Order: sequence, then structure tokens, then C-alpha cells
Amino acid sequence: MNRIEKKWEGLIITKDLGVGVFYAGTFHKSFTLRVGMAGDLIKAQERHPNGPFQLVTLEVYRNQLLAVGDIPAEVLTTELLRESLTESDLALIAAADEELEKKLKPPSEASLTGGASSTSSSDMGTA
Repeated sequence: MNRIEKKWEGLIITKDLGVGVFYAGTFHKSFTLRVGMAGDLIKAQERHPNGPFQLVTLEVYRNQLLAVGDIPAEVLTTELLRESLTESDLALIAAADEELEKKLKPPSEASLTGGASSTSSSDMGTA
């Protein structure tokens, strides 16, 4: 597995693909995805200015993928993913991206202040 940069600590998720990406005679299933950055979408749109939405999305995920099995980073291209990633595995990457985003969201205001009171104001006695 590729070594992950320190700057991504706490901002990554590691999961397994169902089929995997075929490279060097084997299917590589374990993947590590980092949180999406603003530049990922910009870079993808610059690389594929007239490309279909699905290609831009695949390019964004390729930018976020820190590792897929033992595939060298320089070999992990959009073209490789385009040719060997199943739709179900792409959906697993998308789900991991959503899970990572949820994990990184700050707690909601409701959870900070507590839940709603189960006692109504009419239940309170007056003196």
C-alpha cells in the first residue's frame, strides 16, 4: 500500500471495492480516499472542459484517491479507472466520499444544546 501524507491524517477513509481495479495481473480492492478539496473539481473541469459529468466525477475521485491496493500513484490514472472500475465499485467510492463528508461535519446546534424538553410549559406549576 502507498504511504499516506501526514496532512491527510483524520481526513481519509479506507474501504474495499467489490471487484477492484485490475492492474499487473491482479484485482486491487483496498482504497484510501481523502476528503474532497475545492481544487479537485476545478482541476477535473480544467482537464475535461467539455467532458460529460460522469467523466468529470471520475476525475474528481481519481484526485481524491490516495491509494488503490498496490497500484503505483503514477499509474492510477483516470483512463485506468475508466477502463477497469465497475459501476458498482464507483458507487462504493461515492458512498465512501459521502461517509467521509458526514464524519467531518461539525455537530449540529441541536446536539450541542441538547434535545427538546419532554416537559411542556403547561406541566410546570405556578406559585
